[in-house]
Parts: sequence; C-alpha cells; structure tokens
Amino acid sequence: MGSGPIIKEGLTVIEHILIVREAIVKFFKRFETFILPILKFLLGLFVFMGIQSMGQPHAIAEPLTGALEPMLLNVLLAVLFTVVPMNLGWIMIILSLTLQFSAHFEVAIAVFLFLIFIFIFYARMARRESILILFTILAFHFNVPYLIPIIVGLYFPVTAVIPVTVGVFINAQIPLLFNLTSPAAATTIPIGGDMEITELLTELPEAFTEVYTTLINTLTITNWLFTAVIFAMVIVLVHFVSRMAIDYSREIAIALGCVMNIFGFVVSVLVADSNANIGMVIAITLLCGVLALIIRFFDSILDYQRAESVQFEDDNNFYHVKIVPKVIRTKSQRVVKRIRPDGETHELEGVVRNPRPMAEPADPEMRTRPMAEPKNPAMHTRPMAEPKNPAMQPRPMAEPQNTQGRPRPPMNHHSGSRPRPPAPPNSGEMPMRPREAPRHRRNPENMPPGRPPPPPPRRPEE
Repeated sequence: MGSGPIIKEGLTVIEHILIVREAIVKFFKRFETFILPILKFLLGLFVFMGIQSMGQPHAIAEPLTGALEPMLLNVLLAVLFTVVPMNLGWIMIILSLTLQFSAHFEVAIAVFLFLIFIFIFYARMARRESILILFTILAFHFNVPYLIPIIVGLYFPVTAVIPVTVGVFINAQIPLLFNLTSPAAATTIPIGGDMEITELLTELPEAFTEVYTTLINTLTITNWLFTAVIFAMVIVLVHFVSRMAIDYSREIAIALGCVMNIFGFVVSVLVADSNANIGMVIAITLLCGVLALIIRFFDSILDYQRAESVQFEDDNNFYHVKIVPKVIRTKSQRVVKRIRPDGETHELEGVVRNPRPMAEPADPEMRTRPMAEPKNPAMHTRPMAEPKNPAMQPRPMAEPQNTQGRPRPPMNHHSGSRPRPPAPPNSGEMPMRPREAPRHRRNPENMPPGRPPPPPPRRPEE
C-alpha cells in the first residue's frame, strides 16, 4: 500500500528562540572587537556625566572646564577613557572628581585621598575586578542593584566581594557629597583669593573637622553596611553552588541567591530597623533573577540529558570528569510527519526512516545484466608464457646438506646465534683462530711488577 500525504510542521517557540540566540551570539563574536570598545565608551560617558552633575569647579579651573561645552567635554573624556588602559582610566576619574570638587577644598582633598588609597592598594592590582566598582554604582543608578551579586558570584572569584563592597560604600556617600557641595554649604576657604597663608592654615583644620564629623556620622548609619554584608553572602553562596557537580547548578545558584537576598533584607528590617521596602526588595530581586537567567541563557545552554561521567587515572592522580554538552542549533530543521493509511504516524527529521527498497525498472533493457565476454579472442586473459631462455627460469632453492648426520648444536642464548661446529678433517677449511690475548699476557716482560706471570694461553684442540 502506498504511503499517505506528507505534512510539514513549523518550528516550535523554543527552537525559534534557540535560532535567535545563536544568531545574536554569532553576531557578538564576529564584531566583538567593535562592541566591547563601544560598551566601554558608554560606561565612561555615564561616569563623567555623573561626575559633572556633582559639585562645582573652582574659578581657577574655569579655563579648563569652560573652554568646551559640557556634553562635548564628556564625550572627549569618554573617548579617552575607552582607548587608555584601565589604570589610566582610574587616574582620569580621580582627577575629574578632584577638579569638580575644587570649589570645596576640604571635600576635594578628602575625595582625592580616599580614591588614591583605593587605587594604590586594590584597583591597580586587580584591573578586571576593579571595574565592578563602577558597575555597582551603575546598577544602583538604574535601580537593579541586586543583579550585581548574582552575576559576580557566577562569573567572578570570591575576592570580587571587595570591589562590590567599595561600590556600595561609594554609592551611599554620593548624597553626602551633594549635601557638602551644595551652595548653602559653600566653603569659607577661597582658594586663589587674597587670603594669607596664616588665615588659610587657621581655617583649614576647622573645615576638615566638619568633613570628618560628617563622614563619621555617615559611617554610623548601618544601611549601607547591611547591604554590603547581604551582597557578600549572596556572592559567596552563588559562587560555590554554581560550581557544584550537579545538574542545573547555575540555575539553582541564581534561585538560591534571590532567596538569600530577600531573606537578608527581611532580617535587616526586623533586626536593625532598616528603611528598606520589603515589597520593592522582593519585586526587584525577582526582576534581577530573571535578568540573570537571560544573561546565563546567552552565555551557554547545557544539555544535561546527554551528560557523561568519565574516570581515568595516571601515575599520580585519579580523575573524575563530568562532560555536559552544549545545546547548539545553528539553522532550522524541518520536521516532516508521514501519515500512512493504517493511521500510524512517523515523525521524520531531516531523514526518511525505514525507506522502501528501490523498485525494478519496467524496461527490461534498463535492468542490470552481467558483463558480456569480449568478442575479440586476443582480449581474453592468457597464461604467461614460459621463458625461452633456460637461464631466466627461477631455480629451486637447494636443500641444506647435512653430510655428517649429526644434530644441530643448541642455540647460544647469550649471543643469540648458534656456535660454529668444528671443521671436519681434510675439508680444506682453516680452524677458527682463537681470540688474541692481551699484550702483557703475550709478553711476560710487559707484566706489572709484583704480579706472577699468567699461564700460557690454551690452544684449540686439533
């Protein structure tokens, strides 16, 4: 019976999503050389625009800041931040902040000393992780701060707790800097004016005392400290769970990180009377968890159904390796469903299952026939003719002759050969010459003094 019609079904939603993901990943890898500098440029533009919104530069710095439009100046600084190494980028940020707070001398000095301390003792040695300070401040600005500890726990070592904590602290001090640099809190130290050095030295301790008192009062506020501790706990938990040898370890780590974040802020509200809004914390945490899953989705997809465990060892170690293949779908595959008259359905994906044998052609001339014998008798295979010259005929190998009728001597296992039998008498073959003795044995006069002469060499028996 013939087969029924063939129905072509479209791709599922998951397959469409996988195809779009592969296209985006392929595009990013192809143009990664251009995409990463663009992202760094946008980060630098955000940083310098935020710096410009804080404080006010002193009149001495007006020739530097007023020569260009503020937006054009920020774009130029962002371009320079993109092309220079990260260490020079940190120096640019420190100098820009110091210049922006130059109208308040004591604040500028405090900010400069704090940032130089961070740069010398951490940022210059951890270039890759130090950029998390900026990303933490950026996450707080866009109201998704809980995304940072989850991503850091997935893709960074545990030591990344340090830059995240620094970023939380700096973000907590930004409102304080706005208050200290407001017009109502203008400094009484007119830098560059007609004030004498003695008056400057008299006013300077009082100004630094005010800044110091404000900073100490800020440190006593435990909101940022609880946030830093909760972020550190989430980073450690996600880091270790995501590296466990279990299925879906990273997805489980993201879920546990969200639960730990919500639980930590609930405890901070109940115990420390924190001003965190629990409803907003839960909503933002769930949103950050979804964003983390999306980032994880574009990073890699693992097929745990085809996971394998491999064990092998060498002279020093024993290895237990778990291999989990990735899900890669580069192009669409049509799924063909064949419906037969008996009601049985077979899904075919790219190939036809159980193909029918090929039918014989109707024309008898097209059928396979045996090869005909050649009509020309000269083309038949003939046996090779015997050579006419007797000298060219191969001679049979002569059998070894054993005229003496004696058995063959045993094998010498030390040298790997059989000893040569003695020559029969009157055979015309010379007997084997014995090995020549050392010189002092041949001539007793060459013997060392104090030794008896050696016995004469033994001659072979005839």
